[in-house]
Amino acid sequence: MGLDRSAPYLERARAAVPGVPLVRADVRAPPLRPGALAAAFSWYASLFMFDDRENAAALSALARAVRPGGRVVVQHGNPLRLALHPVESSARTLGGGARVEEDSAWDAARGVDRCARRLTRPDGSRLEATAELRYYSPAEWAPLAEAAGLRIVELTSTAGAVDDPRRPPGPEAVDLVAVLEKPT
Repeated sequence: MGLDRSAPYLERARAAVPGVPLVRADVRAPPLRPGALAAAFSWYASLFMFDDRENAAALSALARAVRPGGRVVVQHGNPLRLALHPVESSARTLGGGARVEEDSAWDAARGVDRCARRLTRPDGSRLEATAELRYYSPAEWAPLAEAAGLRIVELTSTAGAVDDPRRPPGPEAVDLVAVLEKPT
């Protein structure tokens, strides 16, 4: 099952994976009964696009939808790495000639990455948007998880998930992955 509040994204998902149930809803108030899910995941900060209060509400709502013993996996950018490179820019040309440019500025005091993205089409027309994503440090995850009724099983990264033994993400890791569990 998938959930998104964007109808166009859901249509793209339906075309890519026919037969998978998809729901249009806000992650802060998913229309799921308590314990409806064995597990859930949020990739690339989709859960944390709000202020701290709303982010906590989104994680709590997801925790309610997971049954006891179920897992929640949340992946987002690694604030330890962002602190090393707080300002980044990138640009690439897509097939068909459109150009994408992105400027990112990490605000360590707020734990927020402010990202401005521009798409310039071959005809010169532009689409522009800015987003702020809240990335939680490893130290912030324990109180965040506890407030949502979850416990931390592990903090790792996508690269570190294959390590044996696994290790917490340091500043070299591109992302942070929190594996959480709802107590039984």
